[in-house]
Amino acid sequence: MTSDTMRAERKTRWLWLAAFATVLIGLALRLPEIGSRSLWIDELYSHWFASRSYAELWRDVPQYETHPPVYYTLLKAWSGLFGDGEAGLRSLSLAASLATIAAIAVSGRVIGRSPRFEAAGLVAALFVAVNAANIRDAQNVRPYALQTLLLTLAILAALALIERLARADDKAPRGDWLGPALLMGLTAGAALLFHNTSFFVAFGLWAGLAATLPLIPSGRRLMAFGVMAGAGVLALLVWAPYAPIFFAQSKGFMGLAFWLTPKPRDLWSAWELVIGGNWLALCLTAALLLVGMFRMAQAAPRQATIAGVTLTLPLYALLAVSFSVKPIYIQRLFDWMVPLALLVVAYGVVSLPGRIWIKTALAALVIGLSVERTIEDFQKPIDDWKMIAQVIADNAKPGDVVIAAPAEGSVAVDYYARRHANFPPIVYVPGPYPQRGLDRTYMSNLGAPRIAPEDRAIVEAALARHRRVWLVQVSISLYDPKSIIRSAIAEKRRFVRYDGNSLAKVELFD
Repeated sequence: MTSDTMRAERKTRWLWLAAFATVLIGLALRLPEIGSRSLWIDELYSHWFASRSYAELWRDVPQYETHPPVYYTLLKAWSGLFGDGEAGLRSLSLAASLATIAAIAVSGRVIGRSPRFEAAGLVAALFVAVNAANIRDAQNVRPYALQTLLLTLAILAALALIERLARADDKAPRGDWLGPALLMGLTAGAALLFHNTSFFVAFGLWAGLAATLPLIPSGRRLMAFGVMAGAGVLALLVWAPYAPIFFAQSKGFMGLAFWLTPKPRDLWSAWELVIGGNWLALCLTAALLLVGMFRMAQAAPRQATIAGVTLTLPLYALLAVSFSVKPIYIQRLFDWMVPLALLVVAYGVVSLPGRIWIKTALAALVIGLSVERTIEDFQKPIDDWKMIAQVIADNAKPGDVVIAAPAEGSVAVDYYARRHANFPPIVYVPGPYPQRGLDRTYMSNLGAPRIAPEDRAIVEAALARHRRVWLVQVSISLYDPKSIIRSAIAEKRRFVRYDGNSLAKVELFD
């Protein structure tokens, strides 16, 4: 064995050890509270859908839910193996998040095979391991961690593909572009099945590939175009079985009075996900992204083109739709950007000229700001349904009743109420989720209508049979802005106590 071969093998071992270490760091930061913190309303929706039968998931649920049923189907199978407790449900996202860290850590070997790319991949993996948005998704029973993993693999495959398509080296294996092309098509197509906004990302990714065609030697452009198009066709074929459901859901979604309002902050809030949400973090993100893009454009212009287009075009295309057609922008829809953006940031850090301590200080600053944001996120839970159920169970008396409004209340309350044998009977207003086909305004999906004046009759019937009332409400400003339900109770009962926050609250009336 030659000394060069021994050095290469030793370097490979160190790469895998470093990648494993970053995954362990990521795991350590993602485990706290994963099984103890309450599920919030969207996670409880995921559990509710995953508890339906497979037939109902694909036949009935798409008629009122706006997300693809693929994630719920996978979650149903996963929870059958690992349980439907908080940790069991969240472990699917945890596994996807850790796989994303691992993919970024070894990405340098795949996309560039240069020492700078390998170093950038390891540094970026460390950045992702401590990133607040990625940690949040790892502890969330939602499809975003899986979407991020699939899109990260698709993007890394595109970065590897473009160099192989452009390579005119006769020593290169023939057809070495096939693996990345297949991976890109399969993972991008799968991402389309996990969240409908993946279309914007796929559009940006293939636009970035198309923009590299002038940078490919003229003799290989036609072949390169054919491979890119073929990968796109493969992605569409993977997605095609879901197409009829997608078009039906899109039509239904356009009829919703969706709860979002476009704001000027939307124009930059996605970039806050990269390091943090304050202006120092945002300015540092912008500076390091620009440095990284500049240095990458010098060393690998085709890959820089793909990265730049993919980071900007999907975001601002979706924002254009949100501001001009229908509000659909939510910051968390762009969590998928984080691994790619941090790879560019890391490339900027490792490629800076100068002493190593300067690069180390910059990396430490990125890590410090990311950890600060993570700590802030842990200190700001969205809503605490476990606490609400515990408060009711601990203080309930015989003859009490729980009135939960709106229909979302059944999704939120049932999961934790079943853990308490003495939980009072529950009355849902206007009824248990989903309430479909009512002549009312629908908000987040076609199973969740607003409260209407006629719902007072349900409340009055409950008051006639029970003395003490626990009123549980979800997103009051959206579903009951005129406080119809609370007013009906307050007219005949005296307010006693309050627990919760603006999104999830419980009040006792006697």
